[in-house]
Amino acid sequence: MSAAIALAAGPAVINNICVKNKSTNRAKILEYEEMAKELPQVEIPVSHYIYGGMYGREITIPKGTVITGQLYKFDHLDVMVSGDITVSTDTGETKRLTGFNLFKGMAGKKRAGYAHEDTHWVTFHAFDGDSGEEIQKYITAETFTELENFHAEINRADYFNFVSEIGMNQEEITAQVENKDDMIFDEIENVFVGDSAITGKGLLSYLTIKIGDVICQARIGDKRTIAGRYTNHAVFPNAEIKVTNDGADLIAIRDIEENEEITVNYRDVIKNRFIEGDLLCQE
Repeated sequence: MSAAIALAAGPAVINNICVKNKSTNRAKILEYEEMAKELPQVEIPVSHYIYGGMYGREITIPKGTVITGQLYKFDHLDVMVSGDITVSTDTGETKRLTGFNLFKGMAGKKRAGYAHEDTHWVTFHAFDGDSGEEIQKYITAETFTELENFHAEINRADYFNFVSEIGMNQEEITAQVENKDDMIFDEIENVFVGDSAITGKGLLSYLTIKIGDVICQARIGDKRTIAGRYTNHAVFPNAEIKVTNDGADLIAIRDIEENEEITVNYRDVIKNRFIEGDLLCQE
């Protein structure tokens, strides 16, 4: 869902939305959208471009408009061609953008903005098809619950593809994963084992973790920690395994929110020859 209304107090709305962290700001944007959808909407025409396996979506946000963005399932590129707009962020600060800007559009982001001047914006997606509206419908979600369920579904499906690729069956993998002889069961600061939206149990974060941070050790010597045991597979993970002299570390490759599940791509684990025969699988 998105909303676009003409509102003179637009800057104050964006400041009110952007107050703390990602989860708080998301909740405030959704609250604002529920209110805004009851008001007359500003018509924003969309131009669709489909070529070379890519999809481009172009809009111009009129001056004086408060707009909320759509919720994208996949990473993409955002291009602000021209204009002047204040946008919300995942922190407690707003950001004012002018002129030309190029951004990484992260999956799952939700933004609100106020256009001080007419603002020309294009998003680019690595998708092909016959209809821009149909592509847009597929690559966006109406709610965060829908987004979470979508990613959990594709992660489970890709896990079974991975199992097939490595020539093992689930019984063999389960036997290795549940082997306690190479486990260290000590609790680890900053992470905990909890219910996973992907499958069974997973590794979750107690606090916000920044991209590039060492989350914890996944292996110490020849022993797996709870991170090595419970980190689930994802197509688009937020962490990766790095081999060290005394084992292996779990490193954030995206910003990770408090209580967010930490994931890796098992193909990368195998490619890096992390633990031969130990696939860290949870299925």
